[in-house]
Amino acid sequence: MPLKIVAPAANAVFQIATAPSWPAIPFRTDGSGAHAWQWRISWGNFSRSGNATTTGNQWDAGPVVTNLGGALTVTAKASAGVSAPLTVRISGANPSAQEVTNHLNTRPNSNGFDAILQHETQKRHFGNNGEPIKSFDNGFGMAQLTNPVPSYEQVWNWKSNVEGGLSLFAQKVAAARAYLTQSGRSFTDSQLQYEAVSRWNGGSYHAWDDKAQAWVRNPNVLCDTATGNIGWEMTDPANQGKTEAQLHARDGASYHGSPSAGTHWRYFGVCYADRVLG
Repeated sequence: MPLKIVAPAANAVFQIATAPSWPAIPFRTDGSGAHAWQWRISWGNFSRSGNATTTGNQWDAGPVVTNLGGALTVTAKASAGVSAPLTVRISGANPSAQEVTNHLNTRPNSNGFDAILQHETQKRHFGNNGEPIKSFDNGFGMAQLTNPVPSYEQVWNWKSNVEGGLSLFAQKVAAARAYLTQSGRSFTDSQLQYEAVSRWNGGSYHAWDDKAQAWVRNPNVLCDTATGNIGWEMTDPANQGKTEAQLHARDGASYHGSPSAGTHWRYFGVCYADRVLG
């Protein structure tokens, strides 16, 4: 009789707890003696594989797939022969918003990042199908990590995803601080926050007002408040003298992907920060 994996059932679903923590995933065959196990886990373009050995007919796959998710396929080999491959699935459960906030409160230099997570994904990491949220431009998970491409672990472990986001945000904070301190100029904590959040989406938020001798919001950007980060450069002659409503009526139908040649709107970090921070 050929070797058979008798547990778990094919296509069984094992769920990641919100902590996050990974479940035990026990495999068992109808054979005896030493076993060799081949495994491969994959989701989208991400995959990992390996081998394990046991002295008996049971093996827990949980430890080798910790921080990963998707389809896990296992084949067992023993003196009785080689089993057919069996696939199970690992899905995720979203932490509560408070769990996310509590985690951020333990991390240094996270001021403002809570609002980014709320805006990007409402602090959710998984969709209704239990798989990580993925945007049209390949942004993954709670922090919508895009560039650099996140690791498999950052895609499936929400805390690793947030840590990746915080690492990028720290770079934005450093750039914001360097910008605001140029020529020995001073700034407030709020200005640093707006500048950093603006740079998360692209571009500076503030311009220096020589008359007031202070940093001010870039006065040349008018935002489309019906969107998250779209606006108009009001020094553009095509935009001058027009209201937000008039500009939206002119351009709204073209809001998709990157602005094409001849359009007079674009994505602004200024508008993003205004939307995220209010």
